[in-house]
Amino acid sequence: MAEIGKIAEKKRETNKDEAEILEPSLSLYGTAASTFFSDSLLWYFLFPYAAVLQIGFAEMGFIRSARNLFTNVLQIGWGGLCEKFGKRVFVLAGYLLSSITVVALLRFNSPLQILILVILQAIFWSLAIPAWNAILGDYTKKSTRGKVMGRIMSVSRFSGVGATLLVALIAIWTPNELSPSSFTTPFLLSAAASIAAGVFVIFVRERKVKTLSLRMMDIFSPMQDKSFRVFLMVGGFFWFAMAFAWPLFPYVTVDIVHATLWQIALISSVSGLIVSFTQPKFGSLADRIGRKPLIAASAASFFLFPLFYAFAKNWLHLAAIHAILGLVMASFGVSSTSYILDSAPIGRRGTYTGAYSLVFGFASFLGSFAGGAFADYLSAANGIEQVVFIGLTTSTIMRLISSIGFMKIRETLPKRES
Repeated sequence: MAEIGKIAEKKRETNKDEAEILEPSLSLYGTAASTFFSDSLLWYFLFPYAAVLQIGFAEMGFIRSARNLFTNVLQIGWGGLCEKFGKRVFVLAGYLLSSITVVALLRFNSPLQILILVILQAIFWSLAIPAWNAILGDYTKKSTRGKVMGRIMSVSRFSGVGATLLVALIAIWTPNELSPSSFTTPFLLSAAASIAAGVFVIFVRERKVKTLSLRMMDIFSPMQDKSFRVFLMVGGFFWFAMAFAWPLFPYVTVDIVHATLWQIALISSVSGLIVSFTQPKFGSLADRIGRKPLIAASAASFFLFPLFYAFAKNWLHLAAIHAILGLVMASFGVSSTSYILDSAPIGRRGTYTGAYSLVFGFASFLGSFAGGAFADYLSAANGIEQVVFIGLTTSTIMRLISSIGFMKIRETLPKRES
């Protein structure tokens, strides 16, 4: 009887939650678009910038892993706090502080200086992520979450495409050879977009929900959710395998393919364009067939990325690879985000998002660091092309094996009544 009572209470809670869903506004879409505009420019150009500064494999792995770690490891704490004190405040503070460190990257060029600034930017950005995801939860419900999230993510991705195309348009009139000054435009645009996102979020509505406590044991409550814990464990192994290849990609772009700034921008825009057009479709599909099938299928498909990168010889090869990647990213992004929000109780969406980010941060830190150290070890007896090829093919096998675990997660989408 007690169990039946709990189920009934949970159903009443869900019905109340769905009755209070907010309608997406222009300010919500503006925040989403500006956020991805800023983050995509930093993501696509930070590590080629490090490669141009001739930072070694080990240092590249450490810088990349540090960004992953500090962007994500603190989110579980911020997630609980933002539910208590206001989500928009955390988004605003995170974006404004992040913009300062992005501009500062242009004034420093030693590995240690870059590492410190990357860590600071990651910490500031981590303030905003769980709060922003919790806000998105205020605008979605389980039955249509994939569709709504797909639409919001599509707008976000399309802004990223606009960002990279703008950089390409500006860069095509500048000298082709990459230098540290080549990255002034994308970094300044990233900082400006981060400020814009902070301004937009001021006008976004958020639901005031009754939060649970902020005790340390409550912050780690997602780990006590058995089904979600399985998802976190599988995801941790998967992101370790994914991150193993990340330190190697910039060397393919800069040292093997010898891409120019405008070519890097166009390559980046291809995947974003594909994601923009297909993510709403994948979101609707996730609402029909469930989150689990899309998560498992797209996770398995990520092995293609390092495999194709290992054989790339010119920038058009990379553009084709990113077109394929766009489909995989669209499917995995909308289905996994919906899965996390489905799993979280009311008032704990920021905490659940933070828990996932914590696991992602540690796993990708270890994976990226291991990938950089592995490449550095190989470089003692091999040229850069051999090192990159061995590292990427190793990552291909790791990604394929790690994706199998997603077959074990529980479906979160309720079965439709016939």
